[in-house]
Amino acid sequence: MEVKHQDDILALIARNLAGIANSIETTQLKEWIGSSTDNKQYFEQVKNIWDASDKQIDPKKINTTEALEKVHGRIPEIFPKRTFWYYWQKVAAVLILPLAIGTLLLFYLNSQRTISSSEIVYNEIFTAFGTRSSIRLADSTLVWLNSGSSIRYPNKFDNKNRKVFLKGEAYFEVESDVFRPFIVQTSNLQVQSTGTKFNVFDFDSESEAEVTLVSGKIRVKGNIGSDSQFILDMNPDQHLNYNKQTAEKYITEEDTYKYIAWKDGKLIFRNEPMSEVVKKISLIFNVDIELQGIELQDYRYRATFQEESLEEILKLLKLSAPINFKEVERNPLHNGSFPKKKVIIFPIKKAIDNKPI
Repeated sequence: MEVKHQDDILALIARNLAGIANSIETTQLKEWIGSSTDNKQYFEQVKNIWDASDKQIDPKKINTTEALEKVHGRIPEIFPKRTFWYYWQKVAAVLILPLAIGTLLLFYLNSQRTISSSEIVYNEIFTAFGTRSSIRLADSTLVWLNSGSSIRYPNKFDNKNRKVFLKGEAYFEVESDVFRPFIVQTSNLQVQSTGTKFNVFDFDSESEAEVTLVSGKIRVKGNIGSDSQFILDMNPDQHLNYNKQTAEKYITEEDTYKYIAWKDGKLIFRNEPMSEVVKKISLIFNVDIELQGIELQDYRYRATFQEESLEEILKLLKLSAPINFKEVERNPLHNGSFPKKKVIIFPIKKAIDNKPI
């Protein structure tokens, strides 16, 4: 072993003994050990010291200057015919070697612990149908997750951005940080902000995605795959509808609370067509609702529901609109499971004046 490679060999041995060496480093060490008897003895010395050493020693507490002075005090008179490396080998096993090995090993172990502790781990939360949940992210951003939705988020954010992945619907109250934008990524949209309140709706089963801005400013990017289709800046009280098939988009300015009231346990309909009413109910409760009769499609409905069950909402619909409903009997499938609940809504025989109620 040449003196100029001393540190490299110590580092290689340290990584192997610490169990953090990769396959290439392991092969290199095996080849070096097998190349000479001296190398093998050197490795065994280091390993013995490692096995007997205290792995918990803090390298910062090692006084290398004092150790070196002790080494000089123990070096015997050097005869001219002896090389420095000859005495280095003698002294290293006594004092310098344990110090160097301990420092190197602890350095790699500590660096490995740092890498492990700095790894970003992603969590995923899924909200069951008919329920909703809320979480606080590592940056103190608050997220409300609607029925049948999921969000994947890191245990901590890096220094570049704060990115989460959403399927379904969620409302965000983003903690302000102008240097690290907060990004919500869905299958079709990317919403970017630095500190604001907004709602994102993007279920894979739906033909349209929606974004509602309550306060602040956001930038919305539409995409199919990795190709950006549009970039749009939104202002407060704006609601965006984005058609996934046609890429058409349109923005309306209105009272945005009806789009975010779900987080408070409310379903608000303000002169909405019955087709939109049953679609929203279907999503929340994971039920198939078939709306029969052309005259019901555009019938306008106005109501507010709060914390009611599916059965209660259907009964209230029946009382306040010219409709009736029936549940389809569910028979077990061939695998023993039951199909999704299905409800048929149909018009009653009295005339429909098509006016908001």
